[in-house]
Amino acid sequence: MDLRQPEPDPSATPPPAPLAPRPSAFSAGLPVHGDVVPTSLSAFSGFIKRSTCVRCGAPKTLPSSTAYLYCDYCGSLVDYDFRLANAGTNAGITNTIYARIVDPCRPDMERAKATGNYDEYRRVMRYVYSRWIDECPQAMSPRVRTDADFRDRMVAYCVESTVCKDMDPVQQQMDAQMNALIAGLQRIPQPGGAWLFAGDFWTMAAHWKEQMRLAYAAMDHHGITALDPDDPPPGVAVKMEHSASCQAWLPHLSAEDGKRLLDEFGLSGDYVQPKQQTIEHHRCGGCGAELQTVVGARVVVCEQCGRQIDIQTGAAPCRTCGAPLNFPVAQARLNCPYCQAETQRV
Repeated sequence: MDLRQPEPDPSATPPPAPLAPRPSAFSAGLPVHGDVVPTSLSAFSGFIKRSTCVRCGAPKTLPSSTAYLYCDYCGSLVDYDFRLANAGTNAGITNTIYARIVDPCRPDMERAKATGNYDEYRRVMRYVYSRWIDECPQAMSPRVRTDADFRDRMVAYCVESTVCKDMDPVQQQMDAQMNALIAGLQRIPQPGGAWLFAGDFWTMAAHWKEQMRLAYAAMDHHGITALDPDDPPPGVAVKMEHSASCQAWLPHLSAEDGKRLLDEFGLSGDYVQPKQQTIEHHRCGGCGAELQTVVGARVVVCEQCGRQIDIQTGAAPCRTCGAPLNFPVAQARLNCPYCQAETQRV
């Protein structure tokens, strides 16, 4: 069954595509889409990341074009795909850019830690995350590109999460232990420019897992988890941390150790070949992008503008150009993204 909607008036101006971030000093020399990288860094490029929605129990079956993975049926945040955030690779591009932004700020950060100056630490991290989102919007929800209020709330959530972790004496001690464990690892060069870990990787991985557990428990205790503008279901934020870190580590482990890593983090079988399936076609009333949805979807997230779009109540035609538009959730009026005429639900 193909429920393709009629095309809008061809004379209507299509909405602009989102702009890609421009290269900057922070991204200089890093891979971009289409670059040749070692095979280990491009693993799983033809697969989708398998996840199950905590809220409705539905499986993720459609490929995503964004690093934030949303449920195909109810639009809830379900997981994170580090590869999609990093030009289709596991090369850690976004991590490198973050480090390049942070490095000049470290003296101010260390002074703020030493003096317990929370406001100064917030100021520094607000600059860091604002700049990082400008440089790496593909690593976040697509709404950071189109919704200024959402972007501001995401920056605030990231800042408070980092302040909670970095200013905590227990976390500071664990950071020092983590740095010592990482320093004890060796990098063994491999053909093609890749490298493998050697040393006590498993102690390091277990330490990091426990550190994240404690960090998110503290965030819950201080009410910071509730600041996340994406409103993920319980446990999803920690799972996203696990997914991102495991994807970053996998290229640097043997096949056997990679399997063990996924087993220990509950991520075994996370990548699967996408299957042929019947899809429906809709149009986002927020930006005009075409939405390919699974049969039975109720709410989906537009991967162009990040809005949650109501699918189950059907489309309303624009009064002027006739484009069939699905409205964002809880929105009764909108300006047609094709002709800008005001349209409302019937």
